[in-house]
Amino acid sequence: MDEGSIIIVNLQNPKEKVVGKLLSISPSGLTIRGIDVNSFKDWMMQFTHAELVNSISPTTAFYPMHRVISCYLDEDSGEILSLASQFKERTHKDIREVL
Repeated sequence: MDEGSIIIVNLQNPKEKVVGKLLSISPSGLTIRGIDVNSFKDWMMQFTHAELVNSISPTTAFYPMHRVISCYLDEDSGEILSLASQFKERTHKDIREVL
């Protein structure tokens, strides 16, 4: 995983799942600019429906390694599109540029 990669991070205490752009990674933790996976579709809809208020915004956060359960690249898997690919298909924007 390189800086700038779109990743999905599973966290514990509290349990969360975040998708975002990896800004940095170190033995102490990782910093990403992203959004909770549960809010992803609503966030994406803000780009396609002008009448929606931009109430959901990505945040930049540091997560210490003791909270990280797993971290993986957001990649297409056969016909199943990654979240980044879904974002591109629906908004016609590159998620890296938006984040």
